[in-house]
Parts: sequence; structure tokens; C-alpha cells
Amino acid sequence: MDEGIKWTNLNRTEISKAFNSRGMNISPSVVKQLLEKHGFVKRKMQKTVTMKDCKDRNEQFERIKELKEEYSESENPIISIDVKKGILRQFLQGWENLLYGDVKGL
Repeated sequence: MDEGIKWTNLNRTEISKAFNSRGMNISPSVVKQLLEKHGFVKRKMQKTVTMKDCKDRNEQFERIKELKEEYSESENPIISIDVKKGILRQFLQGWENLLYGDVKGL
């Protein structure tokens, strides 16, 4: 990490509201100008380490490629989805309840 960079994890609106709560009426556009003038940048989340090491990772992608080629030869449409499992799981749980109702496990 560059020690010379000053950063914040707050957005301009949050900073503006903090000033306003202290009796200083500063708009988000003025906050932007002040941040730029004083060399602040917005810190972005960055994934630097994989969540887990998967020995079969390449084989998984090879299998996906095979399935894609096999399916593309059919007349069915192809839909590509690239999301994290947790996000997809949350989305699908709502649809499962709508489609199948409450299903009780054994």
C-alpha cells in the first residue's frame, strides 16, 4: 500500500451529511472538490487472495467448456451467468418458495 495516498471509505454524501450534522452546510459536490484538492481517494475493495485453493479448478472449467459446446449444438438458447454462489443462492431461495412452496426436509 502506498503510504503517500490519503483515502476514505466514505462516499461524498456521507461526508456531506457528517458536516451538516455539525452545523456546516457543505454539498457533496463541494466535498468532491475538497477531497481532490487535498489528495484523498476513495478506497476500493480489492480481492487479493482466493477464498480457497481448488485442485480441480482447471478441470471444472474444461467441463463447463465441454457442456457449453455440447449444448450450443442443440437449438436451445444459452444463458451465461457469472455470479458468486452466495448471491445466486439468495436469489434462488426466493424463487424456490414461489415455485414449490415451503418444502420440509426429512
